[in-house]
Amino acid sequence: MKTIPVSLHIGAHKTASTHLQKTLEAAAEQLADWDVCFLGPKSLRKDGVPLNKRLARGQSAPDMAGDCDELVISEENLMGPQFRPKSRRPLYPQGAKKIADITDALTGADVTLYMAVRDPATWLASLYAHAVFNGLACDGIDAFTEGRSPDTLRWSDLIAELAQTNRVVVWSQEDYQIVFPQIVEHMLGEGAALDPIEGHVNSSISAAAIAVLEGQGADRPEPQKSARIAKAQYPVRDPSDRFQPWPRKVLEASRAAYLADLNRIMDLENVTLLRRPAS
Repeated sequence: MKTIPVSLHIGAHKTASTHLQKTLEAAAEQLADWDVCFLGPKSLRKDGVPLNKRLARGQSAPDMAGDCDELVISEENLMGPQFRPKSRRPLYPQGAKKIADITDALTGADVTLYMAVRDPATWLASLYAHAVFNGLACDGIDAFTEGRSPDTLRWSDLIAELAQTNRVVVWSQEDYQIVFPQIVEHMLGEGAALDPIEGHVNSSISAAAIAVLEGQGADRPEPQKSARIAKAQYPVRDPSDRFQPWPRKVLEASRAAYLADLNRIMDLENVTLLRRPAS
């Protein structure tokens, strides 16, 4: 069977993954000119065909790529639950196994995984805000994390497991805009360049809006509608307006642990960490 390069972007959630997906979607014609097929949320969710169903039907990577010579897949929902605070591996505890199962089933593929990471303190705050927005939580960040401190979370544990079965290219969400050209070159080949779409895809929610929604409770009717109303009434006009539930001490501890974790990731075998150029 013919084997083709496959770039599989797996998230993580809340790391500008939607921006990357929409940039790739907007460049569909350019990718086609390069003989690259892109399968993103439009192809894999709702009216599309999920990746697991494609695999169950026996589709190989060349089948999915059609007339193209390369395949790029982006779907951050492949790794299962994002955060389980009591788990031995709290960050995507099922992630490594799920991805290994997918890449084992994806025949005719030379797979490289792509994944962004983020400071656990801001990542957890974003996860909680998303849950509040959708009416799935309202009891505060401590209840949401079950007391798990952000500085105890290690992306390197997950990435080390992923790297046991596949090459992994990693970058930090904080460096995304700067390393975007590197991401594109790694995915699409040396010299490849894409224009990123402008602006943020999912705008921040304010602390005031979160407080309103927490007060309404998780069982509020039409949770997304009420969340959009609160977001419009209490917009983020200044960075200080953004939802940020952690005291400075927690933020500083998380940041220090995260920077050390990035150094661990850089030293992992089978892993490439994309970093901003040294100044």
